[in-house]
Amino acid sequence: MLSNVRLKKFLKTVVFKPLTVVNKMIPKRDDYIVLYIASMGIRHSLKPLLDYLIENGYNKKYHIICGIEDMKYKGKDFENVTYMTKPQAMRYFLRAKHVYYTAGQIPIKPSKQQRVIHLTHGAVYYKAMGAMSPINNGDEFFFNYIITTSEYYRPILAKSYLCSEDNVAICNEPVTDMFYRKDTPKYDFGNVSKVLVWIPTFRQSDSLGYNNSSADKALLIFDESDYSALNDYLKERNMILIVKLHPAQNISNYHLESFSNLQIYTHGKFIRKGYEIYNLMKQSDALIGDYSSASLQYLLLNRPVSFVVPDLEDYQEHRGFIYENPLDFMPGHIIRTKEQFYQFIDDMAEGKDPYREQREKVRDLAHKYQDGNACKRVLELGEVKL
Repeated sequence: MLSNVRLKKFLKTVVFKPLTVVNKMIPKRDDYIVLYIASMGIRHSLKPLLDYLIENGYNKKYHIICGIEDMKYKGKDFENVTYMTKPQAMRYFLRAKHVYYTAGQIPIKPSKQQRVIHLTHGAVYYKAMGAMSPINNGDEFFFNYIITTSEYYRPILAKSYLCSEDNVAICNEPVTDMFYRKDTPKYDFGNVSKVLVWIPTFRQSDSLGYNNSSADKALLIFDESDYSALNDYLKERNMILIVKLHPAQNISNYHLESFSNLQIYTHGKFIRKGYEIYNLMKQSDALIGDYSSASLQYLLLNRPVSFVVPDLEDYQEHRGFIYENPLDFMPGHIIRTKEQFYQFIDDMAEGKDPYREQREKVRDLAHKYQDGNACKRVLELGEVKL
């Protein structure tokens, strides 16, 4: 972790700091929109935002620059939409009035002419972020606004990113707009009674250079020798469980095998299968989560959610939470053992939903807007107009 953190701090304080001065001197073009992500391609909230821009004809008026890690992640060709690598996109940042980024940042302070919006990778949280976490990547206040989902999170994000509460905007997340769309692709799961989706967040990451927990199993409470029995249990109840591992999770020590009713995907295999995680969540009957923001996002669908948290205390020690008691924000089955996991499956098979009332209370606290119009709001926030 130290080498990764030190590199980020060096880049911010030595390499990029002079560019903040340069940025203030360069006139900005109102017809430039920069979408920027540090790893892989346009994803998270940037993907639905790009789709919204194109579907509504914003690319007729604006030149949309997509800054990505590598050109192998380039998306489809559209009029006035240009893909380029991160160094090239940084040049356009210096000239663009409108900038949206997620999962990484351009560590240059916005000029008075710019509107730089931090969409974040999950605007509702469990895990401690920024200055509230032990990672400490240094200054992360490189935006005019960072988005969140309700008033509850405004002071938390201000404390995390060392900004004013005025810099925290309540918009909800573009990525959750998909939950409300009627034109999303339908996946064929065959003739099954229930589709369960499990999206464990990462515990160890070589790519990020730090660990959030000492838990070292891909499926946390299951050994690889348990997979066949779990598959049989699901098969007997005519249910499938799709497990999508986090792209940052270190998988070098795992032997991952999929079965008929237990399907385990690395990030790469998941993409090659043609799945999109939020569309998959939309079509699922229940979510199995943990400390990922996706567990809170899923509340918008008002379907059962469970939380596999055998390492809760360990995670608290390594990473920390934004809540004094994170269990208060986990309105579903709390799973620490295989037996509790099987009980959740049984409840789903029998149509039981014992946490509905608690789930709706947390949903309404966490999400001010429940309408699928986040893209519209974040464009208004960034002063992007037709």
